[in-house]
Amino acid sequence: MALLNANFMGLYALNASGTSPYAIGVGANLSAAETDAWTNLGSQTGYAILVDSDDDVIQTGSQPAIVQMVNSTTSSAQTLNLLAAATSTSLDLNNAQTEVVARDGACGSETFLVSGAQDWSLQADGLIQTGSVAGYGAMTLMDTARKGQYVLVRFVVNNEAMDSATDNDENVSYIGQALVENVNISGGFDDISTYSVTLNGYGKLYKYSA
Repeated sequence: MALLNANFMGLYALNASGTSPYAIGVGANLSAAETDAWTNLGSQTGYAILVDSDDDVIQTGSQPAIVQMVNSTTSSAQTLNLLAAATSTSLDLNNAQTEVVARDGACGSETFLVSGAQDWSLQADGLIQTGSVAGYGAMTLMDTARKGQYVLVRFVVNNEAMDSATDNDENVSYIGQALVENVNISGGFDDISTYSVTLNGYGKLYKYSA
């Protein structure tokens, strides 16, 4: 068994960002999910995540089914690109719990915990690079935040094995859509310039394993 270096962790996103959330297509298979996504898009071309009833992202080819719908039966697979060349990343998911008090039928009461709303967020820290970094890095994150764009994000524990067929911790990734809540770029005199970003999830967090 080997321990993973944090430098292998990555945050990916779809560059075709927009100011409206993406559609979700749910179905028992790829075809059924495509039909559902097309309906949710109002029978118009658009981007969607295709998932099954267990909230697992369906596979198309050798990658997760993040697609552009062409019509009700045809989709074009989209490739997620590196958004943050991070030195560290983290994924947080929280389930709210609601306390419910009910009568027990014998002039008494009992307390129950009920699962409530779920929320998730992503955080990443990295170094600001020199040279060509088109498509990812601190400035791309800042532009995404300035424009208020939704991004489809993929949290990967191991960049080198993210599409491996083995369902280990290092091969599983999580996918969802999010908005950038905060971007921080900082640096001091004769020091390394760094950035940090926080993304708040919109809707559910989905699991993908090749």
